[in-house]
Amino acid sequence: MRALIGAVLLAVRTVCRIGTLAAFAVLVGVVVIQVLGRVPGVPTVPWTEEVARFALVYLVGFSCGLAVLRGEMVNVDLFVAPLPPRGRRVAERLSDLVVLGFALAILPGAWDYVAFSAGERARSLDVPMLPVYAVMLLIPGALAFFSVMRLLGFGQQGSPAHGETV
Repeated sequence: MRALIGAVLLAVRTVCRIGTLAAFAVLVGVVVIQVLGRVPGVPTVPWTEEVARFALVYLVGFSCGLAVLRGEMVNVDLFVAPLPPRGRRVAERLSDLVVLGFALAILPGAWDYVAFSAGERARSLDVPMLPVYAVMLLIPGALAFFSVMRLLGFGQQGSPAHGETV
């Protein structure tokens, strides 16, 4: 059973990593287009601001769960780092429970938000907004999924020395 859960986690983590990289690549590409649009003689493209906002939302949507899995989303190093290992584990599991509770609490509202957005279209692109609004389901879903994975013992260690507590 643990191997099956691990395989599911690996698949979801891979999708989130690819989504994060794709959203970041789109954001970089759009910013390059915006910068080039300021060069005399290069035409400006009106939809770049809107696509940049969409890419940022997707960037958060795909990466927030990965941050939870690594224990880097909800972490107060000044409080957790001095604790003994057992106390640190308890504090981390409490954080995971709080994140899980929060994600489950906002999930129904996120569903309503997405459901009520059906039929809306982006102003400058004239494409349906439903795929953009669907990120509002991705965020609490990813937070809940990866919190459960941490609670089941599949969490990962964050950066060993990111400079904040050394």
